[in-house]
Amino acid sequence: MIFFDFSVLDAAKPWYGINDTVMGGLSRSKMTVSPLGYGEFSGHVSLANGGGFASVRCEFSPIDVSEFTGIYLELDGDRTKDYKVNLKDVDTPQSTVYQAPMPTPTHQTFGVSSARVLNWQRIEIPFRDFKPQCRGKPISRVAIDLSQVCSLGLVIGAQQSGDFSLKIRGIGYY
Repeated sequence: MIFFDFSVLDAAKPWYGINDTVMGGLSRSKMTVSPLGYGEFSGHVSLANGGGFASVRCEFSPIDVSEFTGIYLELDGDRTKDYKVNLKDVDTPQSTVYQAPMPTPTHQTFGVSSARVLNWQRIEIPFRDFKPQCRGKPISRVAIDLSQVCSLGLVIGAQQSGDFSLKIRGIGYY
């Protein structure tokens, strides 16, 4: 089931940035849609002022994904940085997320587009890989309620300073 189709020009509208500026950092991020049919999570991670992360989030009415095994992303296979995916349910406190790292793409290439060749690959993250975190630290908490998922986010951190860009064609559940 596809959830975000970035070939739609207003697909980035509900996404907003949450960066280390909430604690004095200088990082920045945004989600945009290219007229070439993909979304782009991009920005700059700065380590100044104790910073070091940038993220975008989209909130929505609760959906039931309990019939699915996990989440998938169709990404440009040319990744030079490590990213994570965040999920929240309706009972998740504000500073808590359920987080999983994006694995290295291993699936077949879907095609190419734009002036630079983009190698679209699908990654899959099982829901069991999402672990509760509070401000980047593991915590003990019940598993995410997959019948009430209400937020999806993308994050880059782990002190990976510099510019970043992650091209995304679609996000869905499998």
